[in-house]
Amino acid sequence: MTDKAPSLGSAFRKLQSVGLYTKTDHRTVKYLNNLIEQDHRPIKRRNKFYQSLRTASSTIKGMETLRGIYKKNRRNGTLFGFSVSTEIKVLMGITT
Repeated sequence: MTDKAPSLGSAFRKLQSVGLYTKTDHRTVKYLNNLIEQDHRPIKRRNKFYQSLRTASSTIKGMETLRGIYKKNRRNGTLFGFSVSTEIKVLMGITT
């Protein structure tokens, strides 16, 4: 389920044309996906400053990590397998 961004529908159709997700329906119902989309809203906005996909990918991973750290509904330091200390170590490049 996604929002009604035209690029998502076209990407989904392209994946289906190469044989992926052939038995999956792509639903774009307006209100069913609000929680997920609102959670990722700051990350989805366009940014013209990235010069490569690699830079954009690492920046988005960092933004997701920081948003995960500050989420209010965490229990016992983890959120769906998300460990704050592990993600900070990954961000800092610390290997154990």
